[in-house]
Amino acid sequence: MSAVTRAAALVVLLVGLLTGCNSVVQYYEDVDELGKKIVADWKELPEVTDASYRYQHGIDSGQQLDFEVVIRAESVSDELIDKLKDIGSRDYWQSTAYDRGSMPLRFAAYSSDNPPPTQSGPDTAIHRAGLGVSKEVGLEKYGPRPAR
Repeated sequence: MSAVTRAAALVVLLVGLLTGCNSVVQYYEDVDELGKKIVADWKELPEVTDASYRYQHGIDSGQQLDFEVVIRAESVSDELIDKLKDIGSRDYWQSTAYDRGSMPLRFAAYSSDNPPPTQSGPDTAIHRAGLGVSKEVGLEKYGPRPAR
């Protein structure tokens, strides 16, 4: 291999690494679809005024989904929080994204009278938790997983 070819290959490799493109941590469509599914299911509930997710992926962040849901102030209850977590865990169990291993799904719930801050500011979340389910519980509670 000539010196010019090696230098060109090195430049391509460095550009790929600097832009976050690599073969180890990358964008997965099924993870993004999972985020969309959970948010859509939450938004169907009359108690929910808004829901969103952020899919982080890359060298520094790995694979991670962060969810925010805003609940009507008069509807805030432990039962509703449990229902939202159950919907998220069920959707995760039924998604092929579950097969990607231990990927954090972080959930924050807010009241409509104290929504998430738009910039930096104090944390106004009424509840924070992870979403997910073990294989044993998922199989018992939600049934068999889909085949890839």
